[in-house]
Amino acid sequence: MKTIKANQTTARAGRVRVDYMPGAAAVEALQAAQGLFPNSNTQALIDRLVITGLSALMQGHWKPPPLYGRDRDAWKLPDDLRSSPGKGA
Repeated sequence: MKTIKANQTTARAGRVRVDYMPGAAAVEALQAAQGLFPNSNTQALIDRLVITGLSALMQGHWKPPPLYGRDRDAWKLPDDLRSSPGKGA
């Protein structure tokens, strides 16, 4: 991650900028999560999911799905998460 330089013009000076190109499974997860938070823009949704996921992991409330290897494009969304949450199965 790189920080925004003080001399760059930005609406949110001082924030960290992360360039993110999600893999196919992450895109599918974002699309499914939009059913839970239909009024959230994509950036707010990513923020919410990262914070919620880390919280659940750290507090031991959730076991993440297995994502093997470093090839994010090969990762698959688990079948039980494929239907859009909030829209019914």
